[in-house]
Amino acid sequence: MRATRRHPTAVLRLLIGILPMAMLVFGPYRIGVQVLAGLDPNFTVNAWGGPGYLGAMACHYLDGGLLMAASAGLLNLLLLPVGHRRASNRREQ
Repeated sequence: MRATRRHPTAVLRLLIGILPMAMLVFGPYRIGVQVLAGLDPNFTVNAWGGPGYLGAMACHYLDGGLLMAASAGLLNLLLLPVGHRRASNRREQ
């Protein structure tokens, strides 16, 4: 927020980052709902991972984990200043 005065694109990056942040925050809630819903025997009848609790949960956890990882990566690119990314890349090499 402090960078908005120095960098005019900071506000735009913050606005674009709202959707990935919402997805990142919503992920654990969604996974928790799937755990509780999976306890209902009728919920997993036509699941994508095959019939049964394990197949359904594996697909939902994979889906949730990938969405959360993509959101975190996008937030990393959007919200960190360019100079900070260059410095961290030099340290990794």
